[in-house]
Amino acid sequence: MQARRLETRLLPPMQIADADFSVCLCGLVESFSVIDLSLLAFFALMEGVVVEVVNKVAFVEGFYRPGTVLVGERGSKMLVVSRRKAFPASYVNVLRMAVDEPLEPVAPVATARALVVSDEVPEPGERVREVGWPSGSGILTPDGPANLLGAEVPHLSVIASTGMGKTTLVKMLVRQAAEYGYRVVVFDMHNEYCGAVEAVGGVCTPPVLPLCDMSDHELMIATGLARISASPIRMMKYIRLMADGACRLADGDGDLAKALEACIEAFAMLDKISLDQKRLDSGDSPFVACARAVRDAVGAVAFNTIRSVVREDEDRVGAAGMYLSWAAGSARVVKRFDLPKAVAFNMLEFKSLFATSDAVLATIAYTMRKVVEAGEKTLLVVEEAPKLLADSVASRNLELFLSQARKFGATVVLVSQTPHDLIQNTRLVVGRVNNSTWAKKLAELAPQMPGEVAKLLPQLRRGEFIYLDGRDVVPLRVVP
Repeated sequence: MQARRLETRLLPPMQIADADFSVCLCGLVESFSVIDLSLLAFFALMEGVVVEVVNKVAFVEGFYRPGTVLVGERGSKMLVVSRRKAFPASYVNVLRMAVDEPLEPVAPVATARALVVSDEVPEPGERVREVGWPSGSGILTPDGPANLLGAEVPHLSVIASTGMGKTTLVKMLVRQAAEYGYRVVVFDMHNEYCGAVEAVGGVCTPPVLPLCDMSDHELMIATGLARISASPIRMMKYIRLMADGACRLADGDGDLAKALEACIEAFAMLDKISLDQKRLDSGDSPFVACARAVRDAVGAVAFNTIRSVVREDEDRVGAAGMYLSWAAGSARVVKRFDLPKAVAFNMLEFKSLFATSDAVLATIAYTMRKVVEAGEKTLLVVEEAPKLLADSVASRNLELFLSQARKFGATVVLVSQTPHDLIQNTRLVVGRVNNSTWAKKLAELAPQMPGEVAKLLPQLRRGEFIYLDGRDVVPLRVVP
């Protein structure tokens, strides 16, 4: 390659840079026009050289931006985590070889620190080049498609700033899970996953409260009683009776929502209802029908006891009805809900965080129980995880499920823009994170150089991710 001769009149240092590399040249001419552009192309395309390796950290001479994956002559792979423009001059002779006469002084070219991400460790003097990524779409590693399911630690946290590709990655996980025979459940806060779920044969629905198939624990979550510090046992008993009465009243093709409304009102005047009372058309009033349904459910003796108790407990009965009515208004009330092979619960229409949290948690709790009962491999995606985990009830229930889900074949994916309290219980897939404090917290799972990895995270580009599980660091790319 021919390069024009450079004048040697000493001038202050000048910086030549583009998006991917930089080099400091001293003693050059005032105008860049005397430099043949082929010289800059040479710097951009040349191979790098491993200078030193310490504890699986390679120091590489060459122009590589953070996030670049390098491959050595002997097959080793390295992830560039930081770049430095200064390095001992004894390592640098590149510029002297690029021109036809000596240049003095010559500042060092850019050098990089790279984390070795393969079993093969490079040796000093080994040449490296930027890796060629596999072709095609999907979640890719330098060696081929990535399988993020079925690991020893099953759960994942996918964390990246807005617009950096985390939704695309999770959609690919949904498709991958369906192909592997997983049941898929997505709690979708922004109505972003409906298309991906429908593409694998699933359905989209608002959050549901299967009133006639919910346990007491699930009803407590749905109605908010799980937040009450005082014992809610008696109030929970009233809620259960109202729900059971509504389910009996709506048996068959009856309207469950209307039946529930009638039972809530019936309990407010249960001691005054005559079970023999008829309407003008000789039919039963909804209130009488509900009272009879409750009597049939608990028996005549217990029913008479309940009637005498509610007379002295109007406040609890009223509060129980209010909580149950609130729950019914924050989700789609159904008798039962058989989980389809793939489903996305669309939470977009419920704006109140408190109501959304209760509706989501009740649906999650119900879904968890159904997953356990089915005993099938399941991918459960929870979007906006930190907003739910800020809620004490949500945090307690999700943490419990994370600790037990593995034995039932469930993989939970927590999706967020920020770190959350459960990242230590999961593997991490991290994209670009602009906040340096968050980046440091996430990088703590890196096996080496957490400080350098923390500096790398804000420099990743859209679709670039780092996989961390405390033992390995694997670069990932998401290609639509």
